[in-house]
Amino acid sequence: MKKDVISTMFFSSAVAMIFTQLAGYCAVLIDGIITSRALGPDAYSAISLLWPFTGVILLLSGSISTGNQVVSSNLVGAGEKEKANSAFSLSIILVMLFAALLLIGCVVMPGQMFRICGVSLDKHPELYAHMLDYLHGYMIGVPFMMLIQIIGPMIVIDNSKILFTNSAFVLCICDIIGDILNAYVFHGGTFGMGLATSISYVIQLLIIMTHFLKKNCYFHFSFRALYVKQIKEIFQAASPTFVSKFATTLRDLLINRINLMVALTTAAIAARGMQNDLNTVLFCIGLGISKTLITMTGIYYSADDRQGLTRLFSYAMKMSIIFAGTAGLISFFGAEYIAKIFSTDPEFVSLAVFSIQCMALGLIPDTLAISFQNYLQGIKNRKLVNVMNFCERFFIPVLTAYVLGINFGSKGIMASIAVGKFILIFMMFIIVCVHCKAFPKKWSDFMFLPSDFGGDDSSNMYASIKDINDVMKTRDETEDFCVKLGMTDKKAKLIALFVEEMAGNIVQHGITKKKRPSSVEFRLFVKDNKVCITLRDCCGYFDPVAFYNAHNNENPENMTGIRIVTKLAKEIRYFNAFNSNNIIIYSEQ
Repeated sequence: MKKDVISTMFFSSAVAMIFTQLAGYCAVLIDGIITSRALGPDAYSAISLLWPFTGVILLLSGSISTGNQVVSSNLVGAGEKEKANSAFSLSIILVMLFAALLLIGCVVMPGQMFRICGVSLDKHPELYAHMLDYLHGYMIGVPFMMLIQIIGPMIVIDNSKILFTNSAFVLCICDIIGDILNAYVFHGGTFGMGLATSISYVIQLLIIMTHFLKKNCYFHFSFRALYVKQIKEIFQAASPTFVSKFATTLRDLLINRINLMVALTTAAIAARGMQNDLNTVLFCIGLGISKTLITMTGIYYSADDRQGLTRLFSYAMKMSIIFAGTAGLISFFGAEYIAKIFSTDPEFVSLAVFSIQCMALGLIPDTLAISFQNYLQGIKNRKLVNVMNFCERFFIPVLTAYVLGINFGSKGIMASIAVGKFILIFMMFIIVCVHCKAFPKKWSDFMFLPSDFGGDDSSNMYASIKDINDVMKTRDETEDFCVKLGMTDKKAKLIALFVEEMAGNIVQHGITKKKRPSSVEFRLFVKDNKVCITLRDCCGYFDPVAFYNAHNNENPENMTGIRIVTKLAKEIRYFNAFNSNNIIIYSEQ
């Protein structure tokens, strides 16, 4: 792990998001393990066939959540706090409306939902009853689950990633306890399994809501100052995620049907369901990285910062390979031990080992694909990401599952999860080659940024400031840079003095949470005769402008740096996100 601001912000937030997502999906995996062992393979197969219904929930709440992240992160980077809160509030309202529609559907027409999942009462009476019971218990938690999808990522941005992570682990523990009590004490069947999950979501949401008791929350829900036009922006930003999740839901529906068509035994259905459960858990690696990436991309993209965005992108891709590769190796070589956790039935274990190893082989390309697609969504390249989403989530997996399933049965469907991912990566590589008109040689070749994005080298100055020597060096370089751009000597000296004062205060007095030496990411950018100065650090929360306004007095020796910048600046923006202070100053050249 590098010790710069970007890697520090990204690493800690991505790890928190991975474990948060992991804990939530582990609850589903634990449902499967306990159900399989306590209630039998029929009950487990029935619950696994309800994945398309869960997919509909994630389709709606996940799409709105991502749209909110994209819109809000751009507004945060632009200093538009009121509009960012409006987007957050509108997203909560929208997701509650969709939750109400889903609950009505569960009550009024559960049979139609099951038929969409590929299961009918006539063909699979032994599965239908289990599915209906589980749905009745699970549906209670649907509104709470959907709210968590919206609120969770936003409180991570708002510096409460530890709270969000802890809430997810509480969810997992509560679900384990609830499942065990249901299976061995209350004997509530699949209804009890669904109810235990619902209660766990309620508890997690209650824990998350304590974030809003803090005095300095950036985000809060309010009916006031709602910019209704933002609904269109949210849906536009959400469109790639909607396409992805819609395609995923269609994929699960069709593969369900293909698997039911070619599977010779219940063990084959259960092994495929277990592969889906485990893949969803390990998919949390890509999900956590991509959720962090899409938000941070919005912040750097709105700042027109090519170098910062390139460093962020390359770091996220490397992290994807290392994390997914490690998890894939463990899963591949530990496949037999994992399979026996679910069942000791020889047929199930044999099929499950094969399915786990196929899933493990496709984990790296899967993680790279979702990270890359979320990056593209963050830079608003929606056409390309929509095409890739449809191919990855529907066309490629369904085609490979059908071809391999027809020729090799259930094992062919299980193998398709890896084969499809490698086909996707090859397709993505071809797209990049066509875009670059050559083989990609550096990270920026994969980023699809306009040629004029972020300006050229002559209009940018970057510095990583870690000690007082770096401060003095950057001060001198800043003054020289400003003079070369045609500024007056007086203004060049004032900007240099501002850098010295502000950066010097951070490296000398800034305190990080882990008591590490503080550092500052500095950028000076000139475009269209406007000067933009950016300072980012990972120290404790500190808004210098608010502090100056609260403690201002007539002593000219106090807070010299802030006094200088308030005289020079046309606009000053401050925000704190991912435990990072960000101050952006705009002035005329």
